Amino acid sequence: MSALIKEVLKWVKSRPVTIEYPKEETEVEPGFRGRHYADLSKCVGCSLCAIDCPARAIAMEKVPPEYEVPKKNPRRLYPVVNYFKCVFCYRCVAVCPVNAYVTTNEYRLATDSAVNSRQLSLNTVPKAGGGGSGR
Repeated sequence: MSALIKEVLKWVKSRPVTIEYPKEETEVEPGFRGRHYADLSKCVGCSLCAIDCPARAIAMEKVPPEYEVPKKNPRRLYPVVNYFKCVFCYRCVAVCPVNAYVTTNEYRLATDSAVNSRQLSLNTVPKAGGGGSGR
């Protein structure tokens, strides 16, 4: 019985093993696959990322008319990643022929509203009429 009491006292005196998130920031490991989005100044609207997505988390949408799009994207299409469906396999990043995806270490995606890459992607191109870039 005394061995059991010694063991309990040892664990009572020690620090907790878990990190008290969000009070304490957690370190992100190298190569961590976080939030990603398409840079529309590079994207050609080919849809390969949406076709190859195993979770069907990418939808191709028309760029709103108030945004300028490079001539290399004549269909004015761009990928919107639904992070609720995404499994973060990064197949979209690997299959992109023009390396248009911007990858980040951002993992804080919990919210009760829709979480997608729409605004992040649109911020990579300027608004039409000289409105400047939303970066």
